[in-house]
Amino acid sequence: MRRFAALGAAAALAVFTGGASLAGLYQTVDRDPVIGYPSLQEVTNFDVMARSYDRRREQGDNPRLVFGSSELNPGPAGPAHPASLLEGGDYGVDVMVTGRAFCEDLWQAIEVGAFAGRMDRDDSSRRVVLIPSMQWFMCYRNAKRDFTASFSQGAYDAFMANPAISDELKDQVAQRMAVYGVDRTGPSSPSAAVAAWLDSASDQLLATLRLSTTAVAPRAAADGRREKGGPRGADGGGATYAASSSSNAAASSLHAAPNWDQIFSDADLTAREKASSNAMGINDSWYAKHLADWQAGTRDWKVEGNGYFSEQEFEDFKLLLRVCREAGVLPMVLIQPVKGGLYDQTIYGPKVRQRYYQMIRRACEQAGVPVADFSSHEYDTYFLREYSHPSDLGGAYYSKAIYTYLTTGVADTSPSGGVALETRKE
Repeated sequence: MRRFAALGAAAALAVFTGGASLAGLYQTVDRDPVIGYPSLQEVTNFDVMARSYDRRREQGDNPRLVFGSSELNPGPAGPAHPASLLEGGDYGVDVMVTGRAFCEDLWQAIEVGAFAGRMDRDDSSRRVVLIPSMQWFMCYRNAKRDFTASFSQGAYDAFMANPAISDELKDQVAQRMAVYGVDRTGPSSPSAAVAAWLDSASDQLLATLRLSTTAVAPRAAADGRREKGGPRGADGGGATYAASSSSNAAASSLHAAPNWDQIFSDADLTAREKASSNAMGINDSWYAKHLADWQAGTRDWKVEGNGYFSEQEFEDFKLLLRVCREAGVLPMVLIQPVKGGLYDQTIYGPKVRQRYYQMIRRACEQAGVPVADFSSHEYDTYFLREYSHPSDLGGAYYSKAIYTYLTTGVADTSPSGGVALETRKE
């Protein structure tokens, strides 16, 4: 009884602090279903995410899911970022950002299985993009904290209800969830179900408080969300970046293909302007305010033996690919680089990092999953705006790969607009 009382108090607090704002979220999504970079409350509430997806389908925006974490935030990057450029269906596909910081492989596995039942049966509708981050696998990984903070009971219920996913795979997901602090493996009695719900409510509340994250934030320009039909272009001056539809065979007769030459040219200029204070291509504000702290933090990184990367997280990544296969989802994995000039000063030197990239490639090859591999851009000065997140130029590369995969089934990772790949200078 004491346990139920304590859990009930925590759940009541969660309901008190979030109930009214949740109702507001539903109203907002009904009015304008394009979420942009979702808040923590949105990613932990599958009803909100599914409502956004369904409304976008109903209004003909052709939503396509892109799963990832903090790199999905377009605000600090610029207008060429896929969550800005490809959001809203202006080019025939509507990229729906699914995830935010702390949404890692196991979270993505559950969400993929949950959304799969809502997708049309044609191949193009079942294409998704998965974006893992090397940081998920590194020595400071805290899977229990991150998964508990981002877990969605609604997504888990939809995942478990998907008949295409085997009981064996569902059991493996539930077992790994239990390891990460969200236990749904016990008996299914009514009292156990109530306890599980209360556990989930209190765990998410405490995790949210630990992360010091506001449950619901207004959809502000800081998240890079533009008004539907609003201005594009590096200067915000109204450029639409539309090319003739004949420039891409996959472009809908109602939608022009993106003008990649213009997009890359503008994005390259934007990335350079935002990093004018240093030769490393780091955004000026991050360089001045955060670089020293980041470098100081890297000196605390420690590994035992050869354990630079988590085998547990790689198991989760492979689990995600299995969920895609069983659910009939067609993923493409976008392999992100990190900024080589910064990581070379840490225990994660070039040879160590290549082990990570190769492990991701090998897992995808074994699963028959295509990749858009940008690991060769580690020393491309303006590709990343700091240690791992894309600049506007990096966003342009990601957008082109995502758009071409979603529309043709093959990702184009090449630059456009006269932009050249920079490699390491020995």
